[in-house]
Amino acid sequence: MQLDAAERLVRAAFGSNFRSHDWLHAVDGVHVVLRDDSQSLVGFASVAARVLRHNGIAFSTGYVEGVAVRSDQQGRGLGRIVMDCLEHIIRARHQLGALNAVATAAPFYASRDWQAWIGHTQADSPTGLIETYDPADRIFLFTPHGGALNAATPLVCDWRAGDLW
Repeated sequence: MQLDAAERLVRAAFGSNFRSHDWLHAVDGVHVVLRDDSQSLVGFASVAARVLRHNGIAFSTGYVEGVAVRSDQQGRGLGRIVMDCLEHIIRARHQLGALNAVATAAPFYASRDWQAWIGHTQADSPTGLIETYDPADRIFLFTPHGGALNAATPLVCDWRAGDLW
């Protein structure tokens, strides 16, 4: 796959808010790639392996990164196809799915039975647990094997460079 084409697609979709570490998070995962009849890239996303902890339990988590559909191809159901593939990967390889949605995509994820996380968030930093609450975060969880997490207990992500969620 041509990663430079994928990076251009994702950067075009997210604009100036998309930083270098955001792309590095997307590269480090299992990629879903959609091409049109001419083999041009029209969709991209990634599922990166992470660990989220909740109530003392560590969950193998498929963290969704860099979901993008080329602007002239939007509205044709390609985002649904990409998410179908991502959710299949999560079901097969992980206990939990997670993502941090941009505001305009939140209704899309909610319509796919991803649950908005309304509880507290933290991260396992090199120096211990830190608070990570950010009102701009729109964290969603996908529980393919059933069950729900209690929002009264913090959701803790593993440490990484750049945006933690």
